[in-house]
Amino acid sequence: MKHTIQLIVASFFIILLASCEQSNEKGMDIKSIDNESADAINPYLTKDQNGNIVMSWTSKDPIDSLYRLKYALYNESDNTFGEIITVPTSADLSTSPESMGKVAFKADGTIIAVFGKKIESHVNSFAGAIYYSVSTDNGKNWSAEEIIHSDTSQNTSHSFFDIETLKDGEVAAVWLDGRFSSTEKGSALFFAKTEGNIFGIDTLLDTNTCECCRTDILSDDMGNIHIAYRSIALPGGVFGKQVRDMVYLSSNDGGESFSTIKPISADNWQVEGCPHTGPSLAVINQQVNAVWFTAGGGAGLYYTSSPNLSEDFKNRSLLSANGRHPQMATFAQNKLAVVYEENAVTPSNAMEENNAHASMKMHNASMDMNMDTTEMVMEHSAMEKADKAQIVLQLIENGNKTETIKVTDGKQPNHHAVIAPINNEVLVAWIHEENGKASINYSRIF
Repeated sequence: MKHTIQLIVASFFIILLASCEQSNEKGMDIKSIDNESADAINPYLTKDQNGNIVMSWTSKDPIDSLYRLKYALYNESDNTFGEIITVPTSADLSTSPESMGKVAFKADGTIIAVFGKKIESHVNSFAGAIYYSVSTDNGKNWSAEEIIHSDTSQNTSHSFFDIETLKDGEVAAVWLDGRFSSTEKGSALFFAKTEGNIFGIDTLLDTNTCECCRTDILSDDMGNIHIAYRSIALPGGVFGKQVRDMVYLSSNDGGESFSTIKPISADNWQVEGCPHTGPSLAVINQQVNAVWFTAGGGAGLYYTSSPNLSEDFKNRSLLSANGRHPQMATFAQNKLAVVYEENAVTPSNAMEENNAHASMKMHNASMDMNMDTTEMVMEHSAMEKADKAQIVLQLIENGNKTETIKVTDGKQPNHHAVIAPINNEVLVAWIHEENGKASINYSRIF
């Protein structure tokens, strides 16, 4: 009996010690932001006109339960965020972590907030619009919301956008658009940029894209615009099957014209559903780097690069067999850092279940020709329970994986991480879920 009690006590102290361990490998300081909110989700990192890091996120107001877009300026000296500013026109914005609200800063300091909102439609349950609002006084006042796209149909889906400040100081946006869904597979990809404080007319870039994966737009130091997204193809060799692989296009004249579309990798992923995980780009000395998730030819996160705008991408290399939602940045003199989540459930197993669900929804949609098939797989939102997952940081140098860092321990749901460079360091932020509440956690690494 005495021996049994000793074992129980010893086990208790082992558990206690384990619970007191650092939640990551390097003892990094993990902090939270906006803790007074009922839920804080969907972080996004950018920089203002002075090069300071800014985080935006979506926050649920405990008073009226509406989600709104917020942002705050990062203070490098003490690793904290300053005054939290709310964009009031964003009330009741959409909460998809693949299509989160975002802010961008023009060269003159004008702030452009972009966010999606659902539109009630009896025809299309996924109908929505992308809006923008402008502040010229550091967030004190905001213009009335305006729709970014020329198509203003109340029964069409517009979502999964990304924004970027261009070298000319204007802000550009890309998004997935369902205006051709009655005649084309999937969504279309559109581009627009600001002309002063309004967005100009939109430009069609592609007519067949996966309906609900995050898009990525990037402007490099030379002023080139880079865009990556998941396309839909119907190859002759797989009659009747959809292939959803990543593709790339670029512009070297500020968005006046764009290159032909080229594949990032010929994964040949035959899936009739959307995995809700988009690509990420980074540029080093004109070399275009890409990371993405696929289940074609082996499920996982993959990396590749192209020497410049015109040449093809190299053969892919595996980063993680269990990773999802990658985001990439350059830092510390031409190094690459990729942040992502690794789930306890492997993506291949999860996608088998999702594919079956998607096929059933697509079958139901085919019975109603007016229904937009956007968002065929259920997106994770703040209202859904996420699987336990850890945040992982992977370093890449000269095209090869080097150090792998476990940012969190995987004991809680941590997901949809984002990353921004700070000289020789990186700032990583992600959604953390615990005890029925979602929050934004962040850590400065190296």
